[in-house]
Amino acid sequence: MTKPTLNVTEAADILKVHAKTVEDLIRNGALPAGKVGRSWVMMTEHVLAHAEKVIMAQTADRLRGKSPQRIGQRRAPKVRVTHQHAV
Repeated sequence: MTKPTLNVTEAADILKVHAKTVEDLIRNGALPAGKVGRSWVMMTEHVLAHAEKVIMAQTADRLRGKSPQRIGQRRAPKVRVTHQHAV
């Protein structure tokens, strides 16, 4: 039988991401959760629904020929480096 609630570590295990990524998803509102004491608690069904939503969106993108968006990935800003030649 599946547990009705999960903590951050358990949700990260289901989503195959780092626990920090789960916390980021909670903070930006992508994953419903509540604080009980010092711990975040999520409903298992919400975590599974989030995984299904991501899977379906990425599958649809692939079928349209788009690159999939990654969960919680942050990219560093692009920095243009110019080299100055000594005169």
